[in-house]
Amino acid sequence: MTKNKQLAVNIVASMFAFVMSAGISFFLSPYIVENVGEEAYGFVSLSENIISYFSIVTVALNSMASRFIAIAYFKDNVQEANEYYSSAFFANLALCLVFTPIFLIGIINISWLNISPTLIADVRFLLAFVAASFMLDLLTTNLGISYYVKNKLFISSFISMGGYLIKVLLLLFLFGTLDTHIAYVGVVTLMVNLFTQGNNLLQKSRLLPELKIKSVYFKLEKIKQLVAAGIWSSITKIGSILQDGLDLLVTNLMISPSDMGVLAISKTIPTFISRLLVTLGSSFIPNMTELYAKGEWEQLKRNIKQAMKIIGMLIDLPIALLIAFGDVFFQLWVPTQDAKLLQILSILALTPFVVMGPANIIHSTFTVINRIKVNSLLICITGFLNVFTVYILLKSTGGGLFVVAGVSSIYSILRNVLYTVPFGAIYIKCPWYTFFPEIGKSILSVVVISSISLGLKSLMPETTWFWFLLAACFAGMIGFALNFYLVLDTEDRALCLEKTIRKWKRSNAGH
Repeated sequence: MTKNKQLAVNIVASMFAFVMSAGISFFLSPYIVENVGEEAYGFVSLSENIISYFSIVTVALNSMASRFIAIAYFKDNVQEANEYYSSAFFANLALCLVFTPIFLIGIINISWLNISPTLIADVRFLLAFVAASFMLDLLTTNLGISYYVKNKLFISSFISMGGYLIKVLLLLFLFGTLDTHIAYVGVVTLMVNLFTQGNNLLQKSRLLPELKIKSVYFKLEKIKQLVAAGIWSSITKIGSILQDGLDLLVTNLMISPSDMGVLAISKTIPTFISRLLVTLGSSFIPNMTELYAKGEWEQLKRNIKQAMKIIGMLIDLPIALLIAFGDVFFQLWVPTQDAKLLQILSILALTPFVVMGPANIIHSTFTVINRIKVNSLLICITGFLNVFTVYILLKSTGGGLFVVAGVSSIYSILRNVLYTVPFGAIYIKCPWYTFFPEIGKSILSVVVISSISLGLKSLMPETTWFWFLLAACFAGMIGFALNFYLVLDTEDRALCLEKTIRKWKRSNAGH
């Protein structure tokens, strides 16, 4: 299979997995809110955020492990690849032993959170299962390396789809047959993770049997090398948490648990967009890593621009549709909540993605070329500024949730426009303005599609699921057609049309 076909297969499979995940959450989220209430629902997201704070330590070791393993493998140095692989595993095992008592103490003494008395036991169990799932992830963090090295990310997508199906079936069974408890979400999270990592282990053994975990491969110098390269990823993680990972905790402690639940609901769509960005970006990383390892800079630039266009086309549509139809969607989806408030909070959270969407692949480039120091420091600085600004504004104004959701967006946009986009080009030996046209096209796309969608929304005769889906689908088709001209260059459009015509001719010839 050619690299372009492999890329297409990876992207299509990842999109199927994403759509399946979004569809399941679309039905499950209001179901869970209805069963447990908005406050309890807020603790689902908060528990995941709190446990993820420990990844500040783990990313220092693991963020660069896949890169070093892959580059060693691409250079036919299997011995060195095994040394990185085994050393990372034993170091992660040691971290699990360190984290276990910390998790236990934090879960038992949970009074530092603002929790209704009736939910304390439930939240304890929820945190316990989420923590167990986190440690399982930590122990198996590099099993997925085989998908990247062999450029078969579609297998990972299929495994994810199986996990999503198990998730919905288990949650429906537990909530439908037993007394209502939010801890069920933690139980299912762990069980799905066991399914996923079990399959990852089988696929690693099939695709990359050369990589083995053996004590003889353990090298302390390899751990030092990984940590030295990855320490900046830890700084990036600190900045990311300060930027948007503390919003639910801040809301819980400084506003109210109920408002935390509202914010958690409003973050549903932005969270999916963020996951879609990660999913799409990961499809391009194997080729980018190989191109960098071989020193093919011009091809690397073309790959980045191609990724920015594809990501922009796919990300801009849901953002524009949310701007136009968000209030209708939330009114129908969670009728017990303030739809307009949820729409505004979601738009505030999604605004940076108009720039960050296409630019997200540049962040991956920093990792591939091992130029993450400045980016990490800037993310950390803007993270601290975000927390400081939010604290001051919450104390001195009545902005409430709008402050929590909006301030981080402003800092994210400034950082990406002033540093990520220009310096991403400079680092790969291109003029600083190389990637700005793709950002401009993304902004134009959102403005045009949301304007057209607002016009279509005004023609809806009534607020029902039928008319909403009809109008949104029609707007989506128009938007996709417009993106074909707004985002793609003349050369890209000609190439797409040429390939489409060639496939059509082959299909007819076969009949």
